[in-house]
Amino acid sequence: MGLPQAGLWLRRLWVLFQVALQVAVGKVFLILFPSRVKQHIVAMNRKNPHFSYDNWAPTLYSVQYFWFVLKVRWQRLEDRTEPGGLAPNCPVIRLSGQRCSIWDFMKDGWAFKNNVNIRNHRNLQDRLQAACLLLDRSPQCPVVVDTMKNQSSRLYAALPERLYVLQAGRILYKGKPGPWNYHPEEVRAVLEKLHS
Repeated sequence: MGLPQAGLWLRRLWVLFQVALQVAVGKVFLILFPSRVKQHIVAMNRKNPHFSYDNWAPTLYSVQYFWFVLKVRWQRLEDRTEPGGLAPNCPVIRLSGQRCSIWDFMKDGWAFKNNVNIRNHRNLQDRLQAACLLLDRSPQCPVVVDTMKNQSSRLYAALPERLYVLQAGRILYKGKPGPWNYHPEEVRAVLEKLHS
């Protein structure tokens, strides 16, 4: 094991400590000050019309929450994307099962109009089936899925969601991680500037 790998594990250990502390403190606050925590969380999500505190409250600071946040934070340690830098050309899979790469979709503009809630999948068939839900909403972009190795998600640090604008193999825009820190209006501005 070389130094870079050891460095990654040290950073993962530090993130584990941070997430464990965050969840422990959050759980204590949720128990001691439930109305104040609710008020804070609702205020953070007031721009999201689909947010429902009652749907989130049972999961806040749970074991599942801990593992999900830890997974997301560990994945962000491997983020290799920078605005202006080369966009990773990760493998993805069309709904037909055909393998291709993410750069194959840089020919047309993409637009996301609605969110879709999709459960975790255990295999490629589950993933392809979940992606078919997007087709029911008539997206204005190609629909592909990541491989089960999640290479695209890892290299783009896209978990749980992140917006990018790619052109000619380069990253023109890298948004902040969602769901609270991404701004579709910034993507729109970049795309409008490109097409003006």
